[in-house]
Amino acid sequence: MMCFQHRENQSIGICKSCGKAICQDCFIEFPKGLACSAECEKDGKELVEMNERGKKIYGIGVYQTNKLASGVLIWLLLSGVMWGVVALNYYVLAETDYGSAAMAAVFSIITLIVYRASKRTGLNC
Repeated sequence: MMCFQHRENQSIGICKSCGKAICQDCFIEFPKGLACSAECEKDGKELVEMNERGKKIYGIGVYQTNKLASGVLIWLLLSGVMWGVVALNYYVLAETDYGSAAMAAVFSIITLIVYRASKRTGLNC
């Protein structure tokens, strides 16, 4: 492939921003990419930063962790609160609140579904 700017030169890479072929005479190197101009260099650096932030948010690659996803934690908290309400009613009032028990069971099932989905997709957000 030939350089976009210098048609007689063989290209050494592709601009990270605009996708044009670039040669040894016109490339600008930056961490994790090449650019054909100062504007493309700025845009390319922003693309790299955006990718790195996405990896951190979703726990991909070197940012992968074994922590529970935030959605799982929220449902776990909600189901824990509802089971606490059921236990409180049972021990303090000596009666079972079937509505709260049903809601706690539903929240627990949703927690399991969300947990399995987060593990299956590998996304930790």
